[in-house]
Parts: sequence; structure tokens; C-alpha cells
Amino acid sequence: MTQLWMKHRPDRLNDMVGLEELKLDVPNWVVYEQNKHKLRCGGVIFFGSSGTGKSSGARAIGMDLLGDSFSQNFHPFNASDDRGIQFIRNRLKPLAEQRAVGHDFKIIFLDEADGLTNDAQDALREIIESTGTHVLWILACNRIGRIIPALRSRLPAYNFTPLNGDDAEGFILRIIEQEDLPQEWLDSVPQLVKKYKGDMRACLKLLQTLNPKDADALSRSVEKDTDGIRSLYSAMAGAGELIELSSDLVIQRGYSRDDIIDGMHDAIIHHYNEGDVGQAVALKHLMILGQWAARSSDWLSSDVLFLQSMVGDYRQRGF
Repeated sequence: MTQLWMKHRPDRLNDMVGLEELKLDVPNWVVYEQNKHKLRCGGVIFFGSSGTGKSSGARAIGMDLLGDSFSQNFHPFNASDDRGIQFIRNRLKPLAEQRAVGHDFKIIFLDEADGLTNDAQDALREIIESTGTHVLWILACNRIGRIIPALRSRLPAYNFTPLNGDDAEGFILRIIEQEDLPQEWLDSVPQLVKKYKGDMRACLKLLQTLNPKDADALSRSVEKDTDGIRSLYSAMAGAGELIELSSDLVIQRGYSRDDIIDGMHDAIIHHYNEGDVGQAVALKHLMILGQWAARSSDWLSSDVLFLQSMVGDYRQRGF
């Protein structure tokens, strides 16, 4: 099966669900005067969580504005590959100063721009200001607060949010029908969307990995099994084998750190409702969980180490 998240990525901005403000604004970014395209907008920032369509939106805008010259004039980069000022000066600046090929402007798409150092972002600001007449810069990031104020004040920002339930479910349902996947999977689509919080890329990646001949594959994958995490939470209060338990949840059961965070929240509430922990302890544990949830997006190591570190923190700070 072809990679679903690539196969069903829209080629035009109007084919994307939502983003109404962006759809209204994009046609105004370019004017055609004196037989030449002229940019009225030199750059924008797309921000939002992973899987909300930032890269797809940039690509669709490129295909809309560049037409047949898309492949020669749409230049994607990932700032997480090279975060420093030399990347800006040695790679992006020379590219931005070159003329577009068979067109009046080019598009440079910089994904994960919030990963650039402040010095690199400041150098990028100067380049955007000097090349914004013939380069449309699209910066994408998960956290706009990590973009320096000098860039945020100069570039319009568009928030990409997860699809709401109806739009997300409709999108997945159409793909299941188009790909001739088991009809039984349709019943599990709401749970799939909820599991991945509207992240369509994650939803499609899961569909990609399932056996298309197994009618129950999707329902088993999205079924919420909280017993393992509740057992881990109970063991944290005693002398259980925490290292083995936490490793098993990730390696054997396939939990991600986000699954762990959601499951731990449910476990804390469950034990509080059952009277196993008091209000003060439950609130303390929720506070610790919130702190680890905030660290999740910046955690560069494995999910196993994330979970084991979180468990160790709980044990150290006490039950």
C-alpha cells in the first residue's frame, strides 16, 4: 500500500479542510502587474502541533502560486537538521539571492523554524527583509513563542489546529472507503480520531500499519487499555518492579509517551474516585504529570526513558 499520508495529501489549498482565513489571504499575497508577478507578502509563520497540516499547507500554497514551476522554485528545509547561523548564511542566503527558475519568485519553506538558535533567527530576519520582494518565506513551528519577537512582529502568523471531530472523521471515513479497507473499521473511526487528538498524519500512519484483511485490527489498536498504566501507578506507591513495568508498556504494548500521559491522568482520577489516594495527593500527582506533559514535546530521547524518568520523579517526590 502506498504511504497513505503522502497519497492523500492535498495538492491545492482549497482541498484542505478548515484554514478559512488562510484561504482568503493567500490570493492577496501576489499581484500581477506589468506582465510580472509581484509579492505583496514576503513571509508568514505557520504554527500549531504536529500533524495539523503545516507542511501540507505550505506545499499546497506552492502548487497554487507556482504552478508548473513548482518543482524548480519550491525549496523545503528542516531547521532541526542544522540550527545555527552558518546554515542561514551559507545555504539559505545564497539560495534566496538567486533568481527563480521560469517564474518571478520562489518559495522557501523552513519547517521546525522554532529549532533555530536566536542568532540564526536574527540573521534570517535580515535575509527575509532583503529578499522578500522575490522570495515568499514560509516558516513553520510547533511553538510560536520560540520564534524571536523581531520575526513575529514582521510576519503574519496562522494557527493550524487539529481537525474537529466531524471533519476529521469524515476525512478518515473517505480514505477507508477509497482504499477499500474493511468496512468494520468505520465503527472505530471516532476512537481513532480521539486517540490521536485530530492528528491526521498519526491516524493515517496507524491505518498504514494495520493488516487490511483483519476486520478487527483497528478496533484492537484504538481500544483504550488502562489496566497496564493503573498497575504501574499502583506499583509506584509500593516496591513494584517499576523499570520492567514501564519498559513493558512501551516495548511490548506499544504505548507512546502521549498514551502514557493520558493513561496516567485517568489512573490518578480512578484511584482518587476509588478512595485509594486523597485529594491532596491526587492534586500533587496531577501537578507532576502536568510538568512532564509540558516536557514531552522537547524530549529527544526514547519513550522508554521518558516514562522511566517520570516514574522516578514520582517516586522521589513521594506518594
